[in-house]
Amino acid sequence: MTTLVVLGGADGSVGVYQRARELGYRTICVDIRPSAPGVLYADEFVQLSVRAPELIASTLAGRDDIVGVLCPASDVGLPALAWLTRHWNLPAPLPDLAMRASVDKSVFRELCAELDLPGYRAVSGAPDDDLVKRARELRFPALVKPVDSSGSRGVVACSGPGVLRSAFAESVAFSPEGKLVVEEYLTGMHLTVEVLVRHGRVAFHAVTERTITPPPYFVTTTHLVPAELPSEVDDELVRMLERICERLDYPDGPLTLDAVLGRDARLYLVELGARMGGNGLAELIESCYGVDIMAATMATAVGEEPVLAPREPVPTMVQVFGADRAGRLAEICGLGEVRAHPSVVDVQMFAEEGTFVRAYEQAGYKLGYAVLRAATTDELRASAEAVRGALKFRLDDVAQAVPGP
Repeated sequence: MTTLVVLGGADGSVGVYQRARELGYRTICVDIRPSAPGVLYADEFVQLSVRAPELIASTLAGRDDIVGVLCPASDVGLPALAWLTRHWNLPAPLPDLAMRASVDKSVFRELCAELDLPGYRAVSGAPDDDLVKRARELRFPALVKPVDSSGSRGVVACSGPGVLRSAFAESVAFSPEGKLVVEEYLTGMHLTVEVLVRHGRVAFHAVTERTITPPPYFVTTTHLVPAELPSEVDDELVRMLERICERLDYPDGPLTLDAVLGRDARLYLVELGARMGGNGLAELIESCYGVDIMAATMATAVGEEPVLAPREPVPTMVQVFGADRAGRLAEICGLGEVRAHPSVVDVQMFAEEGTFVRAYEQAGYKLGYAVLRAATTDELRASAEAVRGALKFRLDDVAQAVPGP
């Protein structure tokens, strides 16, 4: 019997539990919340914070079946992953710098500057007078972010220097460390990059074109692959990634990055996580390229060789479903029609009728997502529009369509 410890049970991790079972692994879900979606799919549940690796190790002491640790869809558990992989002497320990660059956005910005990668101005620190002074030197609009959050939590748009203090007060509430980064806002094509690293080289990567909500929340609504990147930009991306892996001493495992292809045709890396991405990205990649990134990540975690045999890409999209306000979810309408649509590969729903749902202001507040695939990008976009039109959520006796990108 081989068991994977999965740090976190949020909606973005559900596919990992399902795929692990299909591959013959048992799973232990570690999460402080018994109601976390992943708990229903795990073989065992340990009710502890993913920020407490010593307690996790103590609770699981004496187990000889644990072969790997995963931390999908969130950076919060990466310090525990780094500690546990060393404590249990597992095959793929997470290097300290890779962990710190994942959980502290200012560390990654400093790394990019050190490697002389395309950059933009940013300042970081505690939300005090000194940070206000340094942030005033930036070009506005700017974004204020907690250095240690993900999923768009605490990201605040800042139109000018005069609203810095109020933006700080709103954003720092989402930072366990009480530290912020203020960065110039990049305009251009928003991208997500999913990577599998082997022996310090990029063994596979996929780039999605990402649609986000307008200010003030900047939450993802769609991912489209393959992104229309010029070949020279994609080649440069691979070189950048391999330089980063060398500096991080990161030989094997997954990476997820946010990036922007600027209007100046330069590629800017924004954030990095030494983990798989959420929002259905693994399902998206498998539907588009035929690469099972979840199975590949599990293989590297347990010290085995991953199978990576990409095919010619087929246009594929993840469409995220969210509500535009909070309320009780009285009814989900049109779900059967959506599941039956010929372009729909998979549908995942994370909200049930009768439960309270929040406005889609953070990634964790999504109601679900669909994966769609079509022969052409135009056909794919038309299918996504049909799905958005068919699926409706009735909140507190008011029918509303799923917001579009």
